[in-house]
Amino acid sequence: MALKLAVQTQFGVPALQAYARITNFFGTKDQIQVQVAIHYDESARHGNMATVKENAHYIGMEDLKGDLIPAIYEVLKTFSDYEGAEDC
Repeated sequence: MALKLAVQTQFGVPALQAYARITNFFGTKDQIQVQVAIHYDESARHGNMATVKENAHYIGMEDLKGDLIPAIYEVLKTFSDYEGAEDC
C-alpha cells in the first residue's frame, strides 16, 4: 500500500507521479508518529533509489478507524502534504 501524488522534490524538480510509503510508525496509546518516504516514482522505489523527500507526522489514535495501516493512509490524505494523493 502506498500513495501516488505530485510533489516538489528537495532539489526543486517536480515529481508528478511520486510514490509515498509509510516506512515506520511508533507511538503511545494517545498518538503515533508516522514516517513517510517519498520516491520520485514507483519504479524508483522498487529500484531502491534514494528518496526525494521524507516526512514525519503525528496522528491521534482517535483519528484512526479500522485496520491500522489503511487508516493511517486515509488520515495522511487529509494533510496538505498529500493533497490530491491517490491509493496505489
